[in-house]
Amino acid sequence: MNSLSVDPVVTDSFWIEPALKDGTLSVKLTGRGDMAAATPLKAYVKALEAEVPRLSVGTVEFDVRGLGFMSSSCLKAFIGLICGLVGHGLKCRIRFVTDPSLTWQRRSLKPLDRMCPELVSIADG
Repeated sequence: MNSLSVDPVVTDSFWIEPALKDGTLSVKLTGRGDMAAATPLKAYVKALEAEVPRLSVGTVEFDVRGLGFMSSSCLKAFIGLICGLVGHGLKCRIRFVTDPSLTWQRRSLKPLDRMCPELVSIADG
């Protein structure tokens, strides 16, 4: 398996940290997923869409426990990733890990699970 070709992203209020281990691409999101974060997140998940087949990744896990907020524009970036993977015929699982004390996280992500329940799951971390 090759190494990741995507680097961490650090802005004033939003961080993306990727890690690859045992066929799972883990992406930790921290900070505020507001409008300023939407553009770097969209570009990042587009790059991840290319990483999945290149590295034969079976699961992409987004750890959102460190997010204090997530805008609809950030959710739209995840929709783009799901549609892109499905459009390429890839059966990669997408898992979101949430903080059970931040109930808005699960509620906000639930439409993604409903959109593609065979590939998307949400778990409390």
